[in-house]
Amino acid sequence: MVSQDLLSSFDGMIWLQSGKKVGTLFQQHQTTISRNQKKCAQVFGIKLKKASSIWQPQGDSLLLQLERTVHQEARLQGKSSLRLDANRWLDSALFNPPPPGWLISSAKNTTSPHSLECLQQRIIDVYLCPITDLPIENQVLKNIEIKSKKIGVVVLQEHANQERILGLINTLKQA
Repeated sequence: MVSQDLLSSFDGMIWLQSGKKVGTLFQQHQTTISRNQKKCAQVFGIKLKKASSIWQPQGDSLLLQLERTVHQEARLQGKSSLRLDANRWLDSALFNPPPPGWLISSAKNTTSPHSLECLQQRIIDVYLCPITDLPIENQVLKNIEIKSKKIGVVVLQEHANQERILGLINTLKQA
């Protein structure tokens, strides 16, 4: 098992693709981010490398994925802040300040596939996108439309009725 700081540094690089953004979001110095992501990778016997200008883990990441599941469950239980990718709404009054218990940011790579991949890998907990860009709902993903704001909320099916996620959706609907 790794600490929240180690996994946040590692996963933050994958999600945000920028050490500066990771440092700002998780309130750590960039050298700490670099050191933490290397320690985390070492624990899991993998490496974090840039491929086609994108930070990606290299090697067998089964143990990493299991660890992410544990850390996400802890976030859902309120032991740390949940993560929201809100690329087009980052500067919106909806998130200034962020709702209590949430970290809000946006990937440097603002493509829908990247954010969805981060959601499916449990790096983030919720992804916001325009309603017109909602992915096809399936056994893994659940789409929730907030029509008054033209926002699509994408979560993992298993978390669609989780109290903290429902609280965020209600906050968005009432804003």
